[in-house]
Amino acid sequence: MSTQAASIGSLLSALLLSDHRVLRRSWETPFTHPLEWSELREPTYLAYQPWAARFPDHVFDSAWRFLTARQQPDQGTLLTAINALIDEFLELRHGEVRIRRDLFGSWLQGVASRVSLLPIQATADVSLGVGRYTLVGSSRLQPVSFDSGASPWRRQILPLLRPEEAPVADYVEREGLHETHLHLNGSTHAEICWLRAIRNPHTEAREFVDAWTRGKHSGRIRELVGQANPELTPQVFYQHLRTASRLRAWLVGAAKDMITPKVLLPTSCQYLSSAGNDEWSIGLREPAPSWRNEPDIEDELTWMAGLVSRLLQRPSVQLTRMFHAYLLLSNEYYRLLVQSEAQYGFDQFQKFTLTELREPAERDYRTRFHAMHGPRSATSTVGYLEGRFAPKDTPVKAYKLFKAILGGYLKYLSDTADIGRSHGRPPRTLSALLAELDRYFQWPIIRHRSIHRLTLVAHFIKQPWPPAQMHQAGPFRHYPLDLQLRRMTGVMLSVLARWPRLQTWVRGIDAAANELHAPPDVFASIFRVCRRAGLTRHTYHAGEDFRHLLSGIATMWEALTLLDLRDGDRIGHGTVMGIRPSLWLERMPATIILSRGEWMLGVLAAWQLLRDRPGTQACAFRLQRELEEVAEQIFGRSLAARDVERAMALRGLSRYDLMRQQTGEGNSHHMSLSELWREETELVWSACQSQPQPVGLLWRWLSDESVQACSDELIAKEAHFLDAPTYVQLQQALMQHVADRGVLIETMPSSNVRISQYHNIDEHHSLRWMRVPGYVEEGDPEIMVCLGSDDPGIFAGDLETEFYLLYGALRRAGLGDSEALGRLSVLNERGRTYRFHHPMLA
Repeated sequence: MSTQAASIGSLLSALLLSDHRVLRRSWETPFTHPLEWSELREPTYLAYQPWAARFPDHVFDSAWRFLTARQQPDQGTLLTAINALIDEFLELRHGEVRIRRDLFGSWLQGVASRVSLLPIQATADVSLGVGRYTLVGSSRLQPVSFDSGASPWRRQILPLLRPEEAPVADYVEREGLHETHLHLNGSTHAEICWLRAIRNPHTEAREFVDAWTRGKHSGRIRELVGQANPELTPQVFYQHLRTASRLRAWLVGAAKDMITPKVLLPTSCQYLSSAGNDEWSIGLREPAPSWRNEPDIEDELTWMAGLVSRLLQRPSVQLTRMFHAYLLLSNEYYRLLVQSEAQYGFDQFQKFTLTELREPAERDYRTRFHAMHGPRSATSTVGYLEGRFAPKDTPVKAYKLFKAILGGYLKYLSDTADIGRSHGRPPRTLSALLAELDRYFQWPIIRHRSIHRLTLVAHFIKQPWPPAQMHQAGPFRHYPLDLQLRRMTGVMLSVLARWPRLQTWVRGIDAAANELHAPPDVFASIFRVCRRAGLTRHTYHAGEDFRHLLSGIATMWEALTLLDLRDGDRIGHGTVMGIRPSLWLERMPATIILSRGEWMLGVLAAWQLLRDRPGTQACAFRLQRELEEVAEQIFGRSLAARDVERAMALRGLSRYDLMRQQTGEGNSHHMSLSELWREETELVWSACQSQPQPVGLLWRWLSDESVQACSDELIAKEAHFLDAPTYVQLQQALMQHVADRGVLIETMPSSNVRISQYHNIDEHHSLRWMRVPGYVEEGDPEIMVCLGSDDPGIFAGDLETEFYLLYGALRRAGLGDSEALGRLSVLNERGRTYRFHHPMLA
């Protein structure tokens, strides 16, 4: 069981606002009937119990009684639950609602991962007396800063709640943050997608339903849907969206005095769901929902604050119940977009990338670039931004993607850069778009940090190889992925050659997705080809998710050596190199199941890293014997460790060209005749001539069905195969190689806490890498680290959130404000210094 990030009371409050059991009770109960605590106890307990199964029931009982005792007269369960969260986490500082510094990590993990924060912020604005709104008429609220002519993009930015820390606020305002690891798809916040979805349910959710019901990942999406609500079907899903849209219309009407006097409010969710288009809104002066051209977050906050103000002045059971039902429906949708504290691990994370729910909102990149700019009008929160995108397999798709990304960026520049540019017709071709962008960055009036400066990094996707269906998987390991990578690389490089100005923007490559699906060596040849083509900046996701500490270490070691990362290249995440081994051993099963081949490569990497390290000779000898034993099982004959090492060192060779050499095809039917690929053929030929025996062994590893079957067989190995101090030495040996090669590690705190074994941010390995006393291990070499946000939409945050998270952790570790900020500024400056940007964008 994972430790609760926040208190049990806050967990119960979040469940009252989000769980499908509570939603079912709300759906079935007429709005005229208040949902009493006694009616909500059972569904809340059933939602709570699996997550806190190791706590005795009296923990729940006490927290439940404490929560119910907080109810104020005429408030009901909804406002009691929201106010309990406000009382625990929020405070009023300098006229603004802020998160208590010591509870920021708990807030993000325990609350923001479960529920939308808009109703909490709106209620806090009212209950804490924030001067954001002014009274219009008898009860209607509008923002003090209301300006009908304000730029629409400012109204679409989600105002994320944070602590108020003067050193951090000053630093961000003065220096800006530098984003080194952000996936453009996955960066849209759930609230934007929700407002679009209830405006046009069928259009917005069509691709999601297709993926859910008949897509190639439908099984995994059904698992995600089942966690949000086991009773959801496509029909029920659309029903819920339509009902929420109608509820919102009534709630906005109540907040803005748009309901005809003495009209009967809707009686239930069931009524709103089944009523015809001409009857559900009878009594609303403005029957259609109030929509702008784009989702309006400011308007959403305003009507929610207005409704809460009205409910406090004139309590209404029906309106309170309607508001509660709306929040339950919105948080059901939220759970399909944001990875919660209860959904641990990379496999859970990946389900959120497969749903297509963000796809309609993310066809236009403009809103995302505004979100990364932040709420400050004149100054961007982010100085340098590296956006990751997935390359396409046809020139037409690649052309459209580049035009969409850079077209969105150009719109962002036009909206925010005060250089006198008119909002004329957008460029119709990619050439014209690139020329216009060139003109922007040659314009002398663009002030430093008035915008964020973009560069793009192509991230290839790791795909699983189906060893159980060898006859379908091709002549060697990862054959389908190898062909796909060659095709996508060829397309990307041909597009860059066709439009040379694109090379100003596309500056590096990466490989992302589940690292258990494909090893680094599959990508080695395309990394070399891209380097020859001028894409010399490389990064690689590694050590993020791993079955065994040894196999995670091996992935990072292989990324370093087989991809030849060095001199400002990077590795994304690298958790395995930083996590405290004793913590990993404590929280993992004593016995770990993994494939024999994965185990062999893990032992090989450990042996290579420890064999020359002082004081580890006995351990290295044990690793050597284990390596030779498992290699004999796989290859069916006795092999020396050095023989295995020589063969595995050649894994970075082009598999396609190796197949042609081994099958005697020679130089016939080249897949590509370009010099970029011909060098790969020559590398393979040279290896075959100079190292025939290692190449032969490698080819057996890649293509022999009996070797593959034996290497893919699952075996059980102890987590404690090595003890914790030896694992530390193994990490330190890897850290030294990272440091010697000049490679940086991109760290993403929220992502790692949600995916790794951590219970909270205070355990995060970046504190070790920042050499904080009590976290650094004796003998740790210093490495270079930079900061990223990964998928801010899926983790309900942004880069500033990550900065504040680490600042709070450093302060709790005993550092003063200056020292904490100083250590963080090193991470931020490393992101600036080692950015991938073209000099024109510097």
